[in-house]
Parts: sequence; C-alpha cells; structure tokens
Amino acid sequence: MTRSTTGFSAARNDDRGNAMIAVVGLLAVTSMVTMTVTGATIDALGYTSLTRAGVQSNAAAEAGVDAMLAELFADDCPATGQLTVTQGAVDPALTGTAATQPFFVATIAQRVSNQAAWTPGCPNGATTQIRIQSTGFASDTGVAESASAGDASAVQAVYAWTPGANTAAVTGAAVFSYGTPGLANSLELLSFNGNSANVIVAEGNILCSNSVYVQGDIVAANGNIQLDNTCSAGGRVWASGTVTLQGNKTIGGDVIAAGTGLTRIDPSTDIGGGIFARGEIDSWGQRCSTGATGWDAAGDACSAALTTGADPVFYNRLDVAAPTRPTWVDVNFVSANWVAQGWNVLTYTGPCTIDNRTKDNSQVRAFSNYTTPTVIDMRGCSTVTFSSSANLNIDMRTDLTFIMPRTVLLEDFTAASNTNVDRALRFITPDTVADGVPTNTGCGRFDLNNQNELAAPIAVMVYTPCPVTNANQLTWRGQYYARNVSFSNNSELTYVPIGIPGFDLGNGAGGPGGSGAVGGPAMPGHPGALVEYIDIDPPA
Repeated sequence: MTRSTTGFSAARNDDRGNAMIAVVGLLAVTSMVTMTVTGATIDALGYTSLTRAGVQSNAAAEAGVDAMLAELFADDCPATGQLTVTQGAVDPALTGTAATQPFFVATIAQRVSNQAAWTPGCPNGATTQIRIQSTGFASDTGVAESASAGDASAVQAVYAWTPGANTAAVTGAAVFSYGTPGLANSLELLSFNGNSANVIVAEGNILCSNSVYVQGDIVAANGNIQLDNTCSAGGRVWASGTVTLQGNKTIGGDVIAAGTGLTRIDPSTDIGGGIFARGEIDSWGQRCSTGATGWDAAGDACSAALTTGADPVFYNRLDVAAPTRPTWVDVNFVSANWVAQGWNVLTYTGPCTIDNRTKDNSQVRAFSNYTTPTVIDMRGCSTVTFSSSANLNIDMRTDLTFIMPRTVLLEDFTAASNTNVDRALRFITPDTVADGVPTNTGCGRFDLNNQNELAAPIAVMVYTPCPVTNANQLTWRGQYYARNVSFSNNSELTYVPIGIPGFDLGNGAGGPGGSGAVGGPAMPGHPGALVEYIDIDPPA
C-alpha cells in the first residue's frame, strides 16, 4: 500500500513560515525595546548632566557676584575705572578641556540715577547704583548636545552705591564754624553710623551753655573753650588756648588745653579721658589726702584727678599740641564741573518767595519730580524764602542741590525720600573769592526757623560764607559749613556726612591735614542695599 506525503509537507512548510514571521517580529520588538531603553538612558544621562552643569554654572555665577562685591568693598578699582573679576581660564566657546573647578567672569557698571543708562566701569562720585553681571561656567559640562544649555549661567545684581563722599574723611565736621558759634538752649548734636558729631571752630572762642550735648569733639583751633551749665561732650574738648569747665557735665574723652593760661576744671565734671594742659590747672574741689595735698598747682592737679576721674592729669607740659587750624574752603559754583559729574543743571526762574500762593508753581512742584541728580540755580533771586504759610514738603526722588543767594529764609520746611534710598540735599551759597576765608560781602543770613524737619534717609549740607542761625525745633540730619553757625531753642542735628562733590572739606577731627582740610585720608565708597538679583541669559 502506497502512503501519500503531499499534505504533510505542505503543512510543515506553512509552520516554518509562521515561525520565521514570529522570529522576525520578536527581533523587531526587541530592537524597539532596546532602542527605547537606550534612548531613555541617554536622555536621562543628558538630563542628569544638564542638572549637574546647571547647578555648577549657577553657583559659579553667584560666586562671581560675591567676588566683585569683595573687590568693591576693598576699593580695588584700578585707575582706568575698568574692573573684571575672573576665576579659572575661561573658554568663551565652551570647547576644549573644562576647568578643574567652576569658574566665572564678573563685570561692573554704574549709573547716576535709577533712570539713567548704565555705564561700564567702576562707580564714581555721582554714582547712585551699581550693576554686577556675572557668568559662571560648569566644570563638568553636559554629555549630550541637548544638555549643553547648563554649561553656562548668568546672573545680574543691582545694588545701591554709598559714595566715598559719604564719610567723615572728606566731608568735614558736623558743624564747621569759621568764627565763633552759638551753642545754647537745648541743643543736641548726635552721631550716626560711627561718625562723631564734631564741632570745629577755626577762629575764635567757643562758649557753650544751657543743656547742650555734643556727641563728638569740641575743637577751638585758634581760641579758648568755656563749657557752662550742663554743656557736655561725648569726645574730646581741645583748644589752642585754655579750657574752662563749669557746672555739672560729662566729657567722654580728653581735655586738651594748648595755651599757657590757666585751665579751670569744676570738680563736678566727669572726665572719661585725661587732662593735658600746657599751663597750670585750677580746681577748687576736695584735696588729695596724700601726695600733693596743698592749694598750689600740684595740689589743684591732684584734686582734678581725684574729683573728675581724669587719668592722667598733666600740667605745665610744653609738648601739648594745639589742633591744626583749618583753612576755609572756598566753594564756587562752576556749572560744567557739576555736569561732568553727572548732574543736570537748571536755572530757576520761579517765585523767590514760596508761600501758600506760589507753592503750586510748576518749577516748585518740579522739586519733587526730578529723577536725575539736579542742581537748581536760584541766584536770580536776591532772597529765597520758603515761607511757613507754604508748609513746603519736597518728596525727593534723587539728590538735589540748590545754589542760593546770600540771604535764605527756610520756615517750616520738610523733605523726605520717596523710597528708602539715601538722598542728599544741599544748600550752597557760593564763595566766589578764592582767598581761604569766608567772603561776607553782601551777606544777609541763612535762617532756619519754625520746625524744619528732614526725615531719614535724607541728609542735608548747608554751605555759606554768611552766618547761619537755627531756631525753634529744628530736626535735621546732615552738617553745616559756614562763617558762623548758631543754634537755639530745641535744635537737634544728627551728623550724616555728605559733603560737596569735588571738594575736600576735611575729616572734621581737628588733627593735622592737607589742602582745605583738618586731616585724614579719604574713605572709599561701598555697595549699599540690594535692589535686584535676577537670572539673565549668558552672553553669546
């Protein structure tokens, strides 16, 4: 019997074809899975490297900001004014071998107001804000092309700038009175931010009485000092002549009398330093029980030490030094000099008497609208009056300087900053004769009366070769530089030194000094409050 195999062979061939299709399908699926897993692994690796690179580059950029701040605080700007801070060897194209650690490049720019354009370079005397832009680079760059975005990061930081002029080294004393001042009737001169509220008198005696406290030194460079009736000083009392202390008072520092006459010390005085007298000392207090017990010069010196706490006490000492007599600094107004420092200079043609009828004049209202440091020349008026009827309030958006005639009357005047940014307000009556003394030809007076107030962070500078009088509840922050300065009736001045741009008024300390000064090196400016900190695109 014969068996047929035709059907069996056909079935087997069909099975082989089906198996081949299955194998091919399995290979395709396996390849797809492999490719998917591989792609996901590569993407994950790229994302991980991107994250790592981004963290490193961002940290490097922020480190660049800190490094630039350190350079500015150290006053390391070069003479060229261009400062760039770097770490590591920077490859702008991000190619080649990566640095061994994250690195950065930081640059500095400055501007004279928050509306002005940025100027590359270090801050100057007119600067109000600085901008630091820092680009940081990762040490471990992204492993995939798509992950290279994190290889560089950039940040921008904007800070307020406190200029070097805002220091006691160049701006003068709290009160510089060329001639004899008036210190009386409930006066407080207060220090601020570590700046001693010193009173410096170039020519003439100082008489202080009736509830006066000076939180600093009282210095008569060419005269005697007499402090009566609770007139106290937190620092030194230093005269080229003699010193007389009468009544209950406190002297925080030394009493220095460089004159050969008699220095009188009330036994009710509390002295935190020593007494140094070129002449003899007169004291009528308790006698010492041992040593110099008599009523002679030695006994008086011993009594002064016993009753006042002064240590040491010297008399008849030829090595007692007088304070350096400061030369008057003639400040003339030259418009071009202010413009060169970034100021806008305007000639005022509005009303000379600003009262309740004229305070809405457009030029008066503009005082509160300027946003760039502005000089307002008001010398077209023979007298400028801010009348109490106007109750004038200036909301300062920038620094303002008023160039004044020789008679100025400020009554019930208030100024405040529209933000928490420091603002400088200056009233300057120019001294047009460069002779080292205040030129008083045609002088009237600079009179502050009836509750004049300046709110923090405003500070004022009053400069005039004419007399200045302050009365009736003055509350100001700033300083004075004038022919004579007098206070009475509940006056308070907090010393905030701002000086005059381009002029060295000295350090206000009474020591040896240079041109137009009483001594001391200039202090550098420094970064102030943080205004803005944002991420920016790295440079191409």
